[in-house]
Amino acid sequence: MIRDLVNPFDWSGVVYRRTYWIALCLYFSIALGCLYLRSQGQAEAWAFVTTLAVLQLLIWSVLVRRLHDMGRSGTWSLLFLVPFVSALAALWLGSIRSKPHQASRWIKKPIHLIGQSLLIAVIALGLSRAFWAPYWIPFGSMKPTLLVGDFIIVSLINEADSLQRGDVVIFRHPTNNMEFIKRLIGLPGDTVQVQNGHLHINGTAVGIENAGEFEEPMIRQRPLSHFPRCANGSVGRGAVCLKSQFIETLPDGSQHRILDITNQRVDHTGLFRVPENHYFVMGDNRDNSTDSRIPQPAGGIGFVPKANLVGRVDLVLFSSAGSSLAQFWTWRKDRFFMWVD
Repeated sequence: MIRDLVNPFDWSGVVYRRTYWIALCLYFSIALGCLYLRSQGQAEAWAFVTTLAVLQLLIWSVLVRRLHDMGRSGTWSLLFLVPFVSALAALWLGSIRSKPHQASRWIKKPIHLIGQSLLIAVIALGLSRAFWAPYWIPFGSMKPTLLVGDFIIVSLINEADSLQRGDVVIFRHPTNNMEFIKRLIGLPGDTVQVQNGHLHINGTAVGIENAGEFEEPMIRQRPLSHFPRCANGSVGRGAVCLKSQFIETLPDGSQHRILDITNQRVDHTGLFRVPENHYFVMGDNRDNSTDSRIPQPAGGIGFVPKANLVGRVDLVLFSSAGSSLAQFWTWRKDRFFMWVD
């Protein structure tokens, strides 16, 4: 229980929703309890104000993480201090302008402090790990499902959430804690192998059919300014970059598109057996993805522990081909509110 109350203050943004909700509800209850006791003349004003400070620090720690996820500096969160500082200033002014025995009058009606805290909590929760999180795709390992510059909405995974093959997930790398996005291919207990570029799950080749070619221009892709890899060789800037495209059907019937560029080492793997409480993940851009096919000692991802899963990708809110989401003239007109399969 004590750990559940302390963990949300670690500012890492990796706290489970259950833990965050327990702490949030408890501190709100304490704040309301202090307010009630104060109205009955049984509690000091400092207890109420201190509880509000702790409560806002809890929400602030999550807000900083959300700002970083959106590519914004954590210093923006200093604006969050404005309501609390103004409340302390009002309390101080009310105290010095009153007689000592009358200083608590201002505290007897601090409902606007509760209102401020509730409003800030609603805003912070909308940006927090309580329900969802925003991400901006910087790499092309999930093409054609996700493009560089896609702004996606992720439903955060709780301990009790069940996952299925084919889910696109965000997870923390098992060794360096960086966040990656891949497709979940192997469940605990599954065997996974790639033979001649063809995926096999539990000894059976998955269904695959030709879906033509995937085309994109040979230009720098923002925000990292990388050029795409092409199956049609080295083409000049602005030329058409081609990749072979296929529809892959997993054992449960879910389908998604994958890309193939060339024959390389990750198209021929040994047999992987997924351990308990771990998952096997792969990128849809199969020849341009560092994933579970490459073991961790070789610089890959290896098996992903369940505890490292962050969320499931649900929606592409919009997509920008420019270097900033603010460059609305570069937004892709055909990628608004797209559900991710």
